[in-house]
Amino acid sequence: MNTLRGILLLASTFALGCNNANVNNADAGVDMAASPDLQVNPVDRGRYIMNNVGLCTFCHTPLNADGTRDMTRLFAGWDCLVDLTPNDPTTGCLSSANLTPDPTTGLGMWTDAQIMNAFRNGMDNQGMPLAPVMPYWAFHNMMDADAMAIVAYLRTLTPVSHKVTAKQPPWTTIPAATPIDPNAIPMPAANAPNHDSAVRGRYLASMIGLCVDCHSPMAAMNAPTPIDTTKLFSGGRIFTAAQLGLMSPPYPMMITTTNLTQDATGLLGWTAADVLKAFKMGLDRNNKAVCASTHGSTTSSYAGLTDRDAMDIANYVVTLPPIVDNTGPTCEGPTN
Repeated sequence: MNTLRGILLLASTFALGCNNANVNNADAGVDMAASPDLQVNPVDRGRYIMNNVGLCTFCHTPLNADGTRDMTRLFAGWDCLVDLTPNDPTTGCLSSANLTPDPTTGLGMWTDAQIMNAFRNGMDNQGMPLAPVMPYWAFHNMMDADAMAIVAYLRTLTPVSHKVTAKQPPWTTIPAATPIDPNAIPMPAANAPNHDSAVRGRYLASMIGLCVDCHSPMAAMNAPTPIDTTKLFSGGRIFTAAQLGLMSPPYPMMITTTNLTQDATGLLGWTAADVLKAFKMGLDRNNKAVCASTHGSTTSSYAGLTDRDAMDIANYVVTLPPIVDNTGPTCEGPTN
């Protein structure tokens, strides 16, 4: 596979042109700042975004041998997070970066502007593009205040000396991706129930969170953005059970993400309370476990969402316009 899309399609089985202009999120129409549930200062806000909304720990914190997160290496990077050719030590490896303020192996010598340019625009401190496995093409659209809060939190991390394995071909030649056009992200109708909450949920689900990534199909070959922006939130992405922290059996080896739109092949008829139950508690309407460690388990990042933010996301999901997608999900977990 020698195209960007082909490589990313393959990478999605192994792991969870750049515009540098800032995006004005004023189109949201309401205040999208931190939830009032939090007594927020920038460090706390950044901690919350990285650990509970943006799922940064999933890729940037390695695991212990027993599968638990190694908190002694919080955000210290994961060697060969993606390895397209595990039997070849010279190709296929893509590591996640050491985000701690270590001066030689982490971000200790990076400026605030360089850090923000990396996670919003996909460029490192040398001006080289990051692989689009890092979802900067979604984070590009976050508010300036949230971007600065992330930097403030990163500065407080315990430095860990860990030089991650350098990326190998084909990752060395993949260009940066184009960010999602905010206008492509569905906006709740003006008369939608709980409109202002849903608009805040839009921001949480697609600009500082990754619902839009995992629950959108991959784009066609050579498309500028990794996901299909004409079918946002319609599901169909395939992950292995191991990627999601699940055992197979009882879960199937391959798991397809759910169509979140209001279509018969998606969540037609689900209420906001049903959606909230699914991603906050990990249970569907039949009290079956949903197949993702991000949803409702003891290790779930989303379990730490504030009540207001979780409700905002749920109120947004039930406004999504219908898109037909018959690809999934393929997983029904055990009854809880």
